Order: sequence, then structure tokens, then C-alpha cells
Amino acid sequence: MTVSPHRSLNGSKGFIRSRDLRFCSEEEMVEELSSVTHAWRIKVRRVEDKIQTDTVVLTFDSPKPPSKMRAEYLTLDVRPYVRSRCVAISANAMTTARTGVRNLLLYVLNAARVVISNGTVRLIPIA
Repeated sequence: MTVSPHRSLNGSKGFIRSRDLRFCSEEEMVEELSSVTHAWRIKVRRVEDKIQTDTVVLTFDSPKPPSKMRAEYLTLDVRPYVRSRCVAISANAMTTARTGVRNLLLYVLNAARVVISNGTVRLIPIA
């Protein structure tokens, strides 16, 4: 029998921001930074293009991410990464079925803010 730690339950995620790491690949970050098992860069979509940002999400092999990291000459602040849970619902789909209205009420009860624009209802839940 082999005992090994669970990859996702014993890990944590944090993010760093630095313009100096813009041209550094994700593979290089995993190799050079200690206790980092996975790295991916947040991308923003502008019209048809995906633009890479200065923000990198890191997965650590410890239950709590470190508060600071050293990368060569840089000292980087590591902040905990919490995924945004935003829900978008089509207004036309809600008005055609009773279940849509019932589901909308359930979402609104748990939402902190409701944004309606261009026929789309956007609900942002309480964190």
C-alpha cells in the first residue's frame, strides 16, 4: 500500500502580479519557484484577441499559500486566489418557463448584486 497526499485537497492557490514576469513562461515559473506545482496566466478577451495580463495564478503544494515569495531579485506578495462565481442568465429564457422564474428567485436570494443589461441578467453572489 502506498500513501500519498491528495493533490487538490492538500494544495492551495494564490496569485501574484508583476510586470517583470510578463515574458516568463508558466513552465519556467513552476521550475524556478519553490513549492509551486502549477502556474497559469490570467488572460483578458478584447474583441477577438486574448491579451495576457501581469497576473499569474499559482498552485502550491501546501494547504495555505505563502504571504511572500522570492523570484531572483523580486520579492512578490502572494494573495489568496478565490474564483469569481458570476452567473449570467438570458432574460428570454426566464420569461418562457416557470422553472426559469423559480431559478431566478433562488439566485436572487443568494445574490449580493443584480445587473441587467442588453437582455441579460447578471447575478454576483455574496462571497
